[in-house]
Amino acid sequence: MKKIVLFFAILLTNFCFGQQTATIIDQENRKCLESVTPATISTVKCEQEALASWQKLMDEVLLQLKANPKKSSVQLLFDSQTHWVKFQKADLAYYQAFYHKLYEGGTMTMAAVATHEKNQFRERTFHLLSFLEALQEE
Repeated sequence: MKKIVLFFAILLTNFCFGQQTATIIDQENRKCLESVTPATISTVKCEQEALASWQKLMDEVLLQLKANPKKSSVQLLFDSQTHWVKFQKADLAYYQAFYHKLYEGGTMTMAAVATHEKNQFRERTFHLLSFLEALQEE
């Protein structure tokens, strides 16, 4: 019984940490964007830093979801994530091609693509966090 209680306490702590981390990532990204010189390379750097944080948080959430196979199908989660990664890459390629033409190959393409990729991971991470929250409510 103690092991079960401890397991849920750790899981709940990790989820709260995940939500806090998500808020911190957004706050740090906003501060970075507000503090840099408005230039493409500065914007891209801020977005890439936020992207790395979102990727790290996503990996942590996936590990937590996989750690609960009795309530969540690990195989279906794996399949879903595999398909999402394929979609994410294809979507990003289209987005990049679209803005490359729109901005006529200009540097704004880099900033637009960096922001889009960050937002893809942000949205997916929040989606996965909602599954984790539902598991923890039971």
